[in-house]
Amino acid sequence: MNNHYFIGIKVPLQTAEFLTEQRDSWGLSGHRRYPLAEDLHITLLFIGGDPHDEIGKVAEALKEIEHPSFELKITGTAYFGKRERPRVVYAALEENMMLNTLQEKVREALQGFHLSPDNKSFVPHITLANKWSGKEVWEQIPQIQTDSFRAEEFTLFRIEPAGKPRYVAVKTYKLKDGV
Repeated sequence: MNNHYFIGIKVPLQTAEFLTEQRDSWGLSGHRRYPLAEDLHITLLFIGGDPHDEIGKVAEALKEIEHPSFELKITGTAYFGKRERPRVVYAALEENMMLNTLQEKVREALQGFHLSPDNKSFVPHITLANKWSGKEVWEQIPQIQTDSFRAEEFTLFRIEPAGKPRYVAVKTYKLKDGV
């Protein structure tokens, strides 16, 4: 299988541990995957495979992005799918124009490559559980405490399906204040 890639913002470890501790306290069993704290992130753009061996050029193109760092606020818990059988349970983020602008810059930087990035609408989130397995029906989605952190960098990640952590940084890019 070819490597798959995405570009994202890694959640700082202290915040990630705070989120996973809350999630683990819920005693979930209905999903097949509960990401490690080290794997928590906000996906800016899922790239998928690299059939034309362009990832090195992608890494270079991402270096050209100029964007200031910014604050992100976790506002609670949300889900994709049906409430009683959520495909994905995630930490929701407050609407943030700086985050949306960075995501647009990332998407623009990848134009011209022979990649097939995800074209879904950008819904910023931090996945806490996914891959519904049907073992339980949820009465309600458990809530998490709010928190915030500063996004100071973004990363090109390679997905290692059997790895721990599962997402390996290929290249990390600092966000620069005053840009």
